[in-house]
Amino acid sequence: MSEKITVEFRPEQLEDVIEAVVRAAEQDAEDIEILASMAHPDREIIKGLAESRKRLSTLAAWLQHVREEAEV
Repeated sequence: MSEKITVEFRPEQLEDVIEAVVRAAEQDAEDIEILASMAHPDREIIKGLAESRKRLSTLAAWLQHVREEAEV
């Protein structure tokens, strides 16, 4: 049996969460760019940031979908 946690947001709260997740993904992208431009970039750190960015982008897209569905 899988337990679920129910969270309720007002529309403006959900928008704030979406914006924060998008900004975190953007920050990961900026960090990747900075690290990749270094003389000896740490590929493992870059890989970890890329995975984080992908997860955050997926979460942001899903939250956006949830928001759009709630507006219907």
